[in-house]
Amino acid sequence: MPGEQQEGGRFGVASSPTVEEAADLLKRLIDGSSMVVAAGFCSSQYEGRGASVSTEGDKLLIVKPGGAVILHGPRGFRPLNWQPNTSHTEVSVEKGTLTMKFYRRTPREVLTITCSRVWYIAWVRFPEEGAFWMYMTEDDLRRAVASNPRELLGEDIRFFAEEKRTPTGKADLYGVDGEGNIVIVEIKRVKADESAVRQLEGYVRDYPTQARVRGILVAPDISDTARSLLESLGLEFRRVDLKKAYSLMKSGRGSRRSVLDFL
Repeated sequence: MPGEQQEGGRFGVASSPTVEEAADLLKRLIDGSSMVVAAGFCSSQYEGRGASVSTEGDKLLIVKPGGAVILHGPRGFRPLNWQPNTSHTEVSVEKGTLTMKFYRRTPREVLTITCSRVWYIAWVRFPEEGAFWMYMTEDDLRRAVASNPRELLGEDIRFFAEEKRTPTGKADLYGVDGEGNIVIVEIKRVKADESAVRQLEGYVRDYPTQARVRGILVAPDISDTARSLLESLGLEFRRVDLKKAYSLMKSGRGSRRSVLDFL
C-alpha cells in the first residue's frame, strides 16, 4: 500500500490509498484495539435521536478502541458527528466510494460516512491504557464532600468541623446525621488501604462522647483486606466519584458556603 509504514504492527500510516485499499485496511483496524485516524473527502449522514447530513468535503475521522466515533470538519473544535460507542461496524466499497456504517444498539443510532477519496489512514495499537490522574487535591475533595454530602455520600450530613485534632491525628470532617449521630469522615483521594481504616478507627475511638459515633471512610476504591477490616470494626465505606466531585468543585458547588465557613 502506498506510503504504509509500521513497526511490529504497533503503528502505521497509509498515504493516498485507493478506496479499496482503505476499506481492506479499516476492516482490519476497527477491531477494538486500535486508535484509527483517517482523513478524506467525505460526507456523513446520522439517524437516531435526531437526524443530520453533512455534504462532501474534507473530513477527519477518529475511531477509538472503545468504539467511540468522532467526525470533524476542517474548522472549529466541535465534531460534526459523534457516537460514544458502537455495537457493530460495516465497511464496504459501493460504486467506487468507501462507505462506513457505525451502528449503536441502545439508543438505536447509525452514522454513515462515505468517502470518494482517502488522503491517509494512521493507526496505533494500545495494549495498555495507562492510568488516569485527576488534578484534584485531597483538600479540594474534602471541601466538595463537605458542601455536597447528599450528592457525594448519598445522605444529608451537617458538618461542623474539619481537620479537628485528636490524640490519634486530624480527622477530615466531623458532622451530625439526620438521626443526631456524630459522623466522622476520613477522606482518601486514592484507593483506601488498611492504614486508612486504622486511622478512622482511632478517630472514632477517641471522640469524647457517649452517643453513637459513625465512622465513614470515603475514597474512590478500597482494597479487599481494608474492606474486611472496616466491616469487622463496624465502620462504613462510601465510594466517591472523583469526576463528579471535580465537576461540583469546578461549578462552584465544591466551594459554596457551608456550616464550616461560620466556625
